[in-house]
Amino acid sequence: MDKKIPAILLYSIFMTSVGLSNHVLLIPVLLQLGKRDAWISSAAALIPVLLWVCILYVIVRRVGSDKVTDLIRHRYGKAAGLFVMILIIIYCIENSLVSINDFVTWTNISYLPQTPRFAVMSSFIVLCFFAAYAGIRAIAITSGMLLPLVILLGYLVMGANMQYKDYSLLFPLFTHGYMNSLKDTMLTGGALFELVLIVFLLQHVTSRLRLSSLLLLSFFLIGLTVGPLMGAISIFGPFEAAALRYPAFEQWRMVQMGKYISHLDFFSIYQWVTGAFIRVSLLTYLALDVTGLRKGRLRTVLLAVLCLVFVLLEFVPWNDTMFFDYLLHWHFYGVFAFNLFLTLLLLVMTAFTRNRNKKEADSR
Repeated sequence: MDKKIPAILLYSIFMTSVGLSNHVLLIPVLLQLGKRDAWISSAAALIPVLLWVCILYVIVRRVGSDKVTDLIRHRYGKAAGLFVMILIIIYCIENSLVSINDFVTWTNISYLPQTPRFAVMSSFIVLCFFAAYAGIRAIAITSGMLLPLVILLGYLVMGANMQYKDYSLLFPLFTHGYMNSLKDTMLTGGALFELVLIVFLLQHVTSRLRLSSLLLLSFFLIGLTVGPLMGAISIFGPFEAAALRYPAFEQWRMVQMGKYISHLDFFSIYQWVTGAFIRVSLLTYLALDVTGLRKGRLRTVLLAVLCLVFVLLEFVPWNDTMFFDYLLHWHFYGVFAFNLFLTLLLLVMTAFTRNRNKKEADSR
């Protein structure tokens, strides 16, 4: 059985994992939809996200240190537990595939253009396999070690590019209406709602999760989205920023300190690899953890098969234009709908569970 981890390492995992999604995958979509309004739309998501976190905390308190799938299976039957388990597995696999594809594409574009995609993908997935095999504690410790430098490098690129920023480019707002801004707010909130996966890892945590910590984590993740959006718009302008495939990476390419220090975009490799590695490792681990398989040959075989499927899907004939179109029109809308549905489902199921527990206690 996996050794348990403190709550602070659980926060570190999700800051790294969700941070990659918001910082790399989501920002180009927000800019494509909202242009100049993307930053304020993303910032506006803070209000619904903080309200949603309060609901998440209610679920966390009701579940406690139990395994939520076992709790649902015990109270509502095997079919209900199987339904929730399948939902989580599908979500984890789809998000893993999206993260892997985006990471490999960026790697080929930025610093390994002559290396075959298959070589990059297979080597990366092998690393994720061993991390997922080692368990949640290994993933948590790795995240706790790597995340501080990721944060420091973020502040470095933000501060070094202040010389190029023109914040007047952030205004005027809503010159093209409000509909796309509302979509940006919804997509930002939906990406943050992924924190609901915390509920499925509570049995691995030694200390109690606090509402203040969850609120602070959400605030930082919103800032991790709004900051690069403001930076991209203020440096490149709203329309040029929207045309960039990786706006966060392009900000790294602008970094220059004095006359002799430039070309520091290699630091972005550390950030990207860290985020992608933790995210894919976590999602792969969670896809198997919800099944109840902890150790043994069957778990190893299933993990190997899952990673092999990730590699083989590289041969699916679609290009980056098709992939970005999928992100823009399908993926993040699906993420929003799934995470909201899962939150409401868990809220209802844990409420009835609590009521049934009270009735059983009263009848004894």
